[in-house]
Amino acid sequence: MKIIGQRTALAGMLLLLGWAAAGMAQEFNKTGTSGFVFLEIPASARFAALGETGITMPDAGAEGLFVNPALTALGSKRYGLSVSHAGWYVETSHQAFALTAQMARIGVLGLHATWFDFGRMEKTINPSAAQAGSYISLGEYTAGAYALGLTFARQLTDRFAFGASLNYVREEIDLWHADNVVTDIGFVFMTGYHSLRIGTFLQNFGLEAKYAREKFKMPQQLKMGLSADLAGGFESPNRLTLLLEAVQPNDGDGRLHTGLEALLAGALYLRGGYKYGYDHENLTGGIGLRLETALGRLRCDFSYMEHETLDGTARYTLVMEF
Repeated sequence: MKIIGQRTALAGMLLLLGWAAAGMAQEFNKTGTSGFVFLEIPASARFAALGETGITMPDAGAEGLFVNPALTALGSKRYGLSVSHAGWYVETSHQAFALTAQMARIGVLGLHATWFDFGRMEKTINPSAAQAGSYISLGEYTAGAYALGLTFARQLTDRFAFGASLNYVREEIDLWHADNVVTDIGFVFMTGYHSLRIGTFLQNFGLEAKYAREKFKMPQQLKMGLSADLAGGFESPNRLTLLLEAVQPNDGDGRLHTGLEALLAGALYLRGGYKYGYDHENLTGGIGLRLETALGRLRCDFSYMEHETLDGTARYTLVMEF
């Protein structure tokens, strides 16, 4: 029965993958512009450092809510918490929060939020013929965006897990705003062949949104990936893990992400990654420190992403499992 359940689960994953790929090929076969692009910003220093890979990492914990919600079902602790901050381009900032709870005989429930702050900007109008100056100041206005999500995940067999999130997203600029509801659906499968893991993640799936009089599509992405431990394992104090993922966005060409994570002495993480198919950002890297405390497991992560024309960006994440 267990083998049948695993095969059924894998067939379901492949069926969804084929359906999503076909839908994207038919509906989004032209390169264009999507809205709510803040949803594409990585919300975790760990996975940003790994070249934005991670949909098959079984120890993702609460960070799995942003990477692949199915991963949250694989956690060994009852509660998970993640808080992240990043200074982004041109003096903007990006924050993220995630909380998960294991519910006996039910699954995992998760709550997460991200928000992007554009800061305060001067509001101006062009002068009339009777007014002097190149522009007239009307004070300041603010702009920002945020997403709130609820997640359910469950491990159906000892090798297969799924997760789904329902997210409310909103962008605001002065008196104008746009909002929508999108879903994330993810699967992860432990193949049983050594440490090989495979997964799929359909992110930001939803209908078009409208801002003022203009309609735009959501920044939907289909990710397919695998990972394997080249040395050690997730129960070992020393480990080396390789990650490889293909990404197909609905508004651009396909991309390839690679990542490598090393754990040393059960405490120090060294991470690096490279993203193929981008015009200006490729190389990523970071470090992490894991501590066992009386309250539970604590991890502090840092990541840095290179950018050819803008300043590099740094992200900091604090993770706790208890």
